[in-house]
Amino acid sequence: MGTITAGGIGSGLDVTGILDQIVAAERGPAESRLNLKEAKLQAELSAFGSIRSSVNTFQASLSKLKSATFFNSTNVNVSNPEVLSATTTSIAQAGNFSVEVKSLAQASSLASIAFTDIDDVIGSGTLTFDFGTTAAGFDGTAGTYSFTKNIERSSASVEIDNSNNTISGVRDAINQADIGVLATIVDNGSGFQLLLSSDQQGADNSLEIRVEEGGTAAENIDATGLSLLAFNSSVTSFSQTQTQAGIDAELTVNGLTVFRESNTVSGVINGVTLNLLKTDVGNPLQVNISNNNINEAQENISNFVTAYNELADTLGSLTEFQGADGQNGILLGDTTTRNILQQIRREFGSVIDNGSSFNGLSSIGIKTNQDGTLTLNGGDLSAALKLDFDSVAQLFYASGNPSTNEINFISNTASTADDIYRVSVSTLATQGQLTSQASAGLLIDSSNDTFSLVVDGISTGTITLAQTTYADQNSLAQEIENKVNAASSLLSAGVSTSVVYENGAFQINSSSYGDASNVSVLTENAFLGLTSNAVSSAGTNIVGSIGGGGTFGQGRELSGSGLVLEVTSNATGNVGSVAFTQGLASKLDSLLSQFLSTTGQLTSKTDSITDQIDDISVQRRDLNDRVTDIENRFRRQFTALDILLGTLQNTSNFLDQQLASLPTIGGNN
Repeated sequence: MGTITAGGIGSGLDVTGILDQIVAAERGPAESRLNLKEAKLQAELSAFGSIRSSVNTFQASLSKLKSATFFNSTNVNVSNPEVLSATTTSIAQAGNFSVEVKSLAQASSLASIAFTDIDDVIGSGTLTFDFGTTAAGFDGTAGTYSFTKNIERSSASVEIDNSNNTISGVRDAINQADIGVLATIVDNGSGFQLLLSSDQQGADNSLEIRVEEGGTAAENIDATGLSLLAFNSSVTSFSQTQTQAGIDAELTVNGLTVFRESNTVSGVINGVTLNLLKTDVGNPLQVNISNNNINEAQENISNFVTAYNELADTLGSLTEFQGADGQNGILLGDTTTRNILQQIRREFGSVIDNGSSFNGLSSIGIKTNQDGTLTLNGGDLSAALKLDFDSVAQLFYASGNPSTNEINFISNTASTADDIYRVSVSTLATQGQLTSQASAGLLIDSSNDTFSLVVDGISTGTITLAQTTYADQNSLAQEIENKVNAASSLLSAGVSTSVVYENGAFQINSSSYGDASNVSVLTENAFLGLTSNAVSSAGTNIVGSIGGGGTFGQGRELSGSGLVLEVTSNATGNVGSVAFTQGLASKLDSLLSQFLSTTGQLTSKTDSITDQIDDISVQRRDLNDRVTDIENRFRRQFTALDILLGTLQNTSNFLDQQLASLPTIGGNN
């Protein structure tokens, strides 16, 4: 059972008040010291939060300066934006193009017969979907059906059983299978039709449907049960109607006819994507691409200066000294902030080896003020960009300047050192090649006008040559090259071939180099020698060194010493060198990333402050425990004193009573 104390009853002392004063005297100085220390640490933590935010903003301003990509800017204007829109990437070049949109790509759609209700039972079995090209003009009621499978898309099946054998159940089963077919139910006013559509546009993505109901082959096409949905060459009486054929987009660009499976057309104009909106046959429109490099560069460099000045202002205000009577910055004397600013300013003074007089910030109109901020002279910058745009750009982004045009700089790593790297080649890269022994004839007719190839792993689809008698084998080789390179699949992938006739054989070469470069026969043509006897040889990768170190070769690209270079030289041995520099923006970006990393200066500093704040919480708990111990000790002492004084008071009262009862001299007692 707990003890109930009432201090001061025996002694008359205000024990509670005395204890409160003792506790306050013991707690006060220590608690004030902890409060002041925590307030200072919290202010420092907030200050470093502001610095981190400013560093992030400054780093973001570098994102459009640290890569050559962002110094290539273009504007695109379309004379009739209702017909098409256009966007550009950094590789687009200025130019004017005449574009005529003749047809839009559309997806194939099949419609079933009309049903009374969406819950009507249609039947059970397996629906198998194929994608390919359906004969032009065939709609399920007219024309002759034929279908050529798209070998790049696999067949897909959907099981229909008693759980999903209604019209709505079939719709849901197809959609849930996610096989590239979209199923919907349309109320046409007199019934409900199941509409099946390919999820991809283009002639080569039309639908063919086979049905397996588990009975005879005839039952799979008898237009009863699930076979109502059959749409293939075995069907004699079609229940499905092709309401919309799969069609490729057709357009001309400067008179060249182009076909694409989608209305988003890329690869025709380098770096430009055309979004086709509607046809306008006979009315070519103009697509104008203009250079916007200088304006874009000026804006990005100006943003860089502004962002740095904001960082410098933040650091300046936090480390400012206002004298003995002023309000000093919370981080006055802090080594971390001083180191950050010094390292950034050190990079500002660097000179880039780009072979130009525009090799430092001061040379393009950026000066350092006495307070450490930067000033940009817009006129000087504009003049420098107009005079030597590339050199100004190379001040900022990592660049490699080859000594010969047979070496192309591709990329680098963040740790690649500024240096001159010599390039040596011991083995040249080669192209994949297909050699076919052709017949001596020159007549191409309906019996020998088609074939298909696989180039660098991509199918050309069916290639159809013009039916005529060619002047010679070289003319036929040119026709093969033109038709193969016009294949939409190759155009989309940026793949092409060259074809020559030598020593009684056609040689079809991939335009790419390396072990991924190859050409093989997919569909044979004996007249052209495109059979299993045709010899297919894959390309080989380059072997060499960069800066004397080990490298990895892929195609014509050498990777080593932190560089990736393309070597187009046809010679072996020393083929040249590359002068590499990281560039100011690239260096600053790496430096700021170090500051912000989990092991960087800013993170280490804030972690240290957070640990100190956490330690103050521990010190507060220790202080509370110590003060509680002191209070309990004094309370015990005062309680003992109170009891003693109470006992003495009782004794005093007893003695007073005894003395009062004694006889007095001369008194009655």
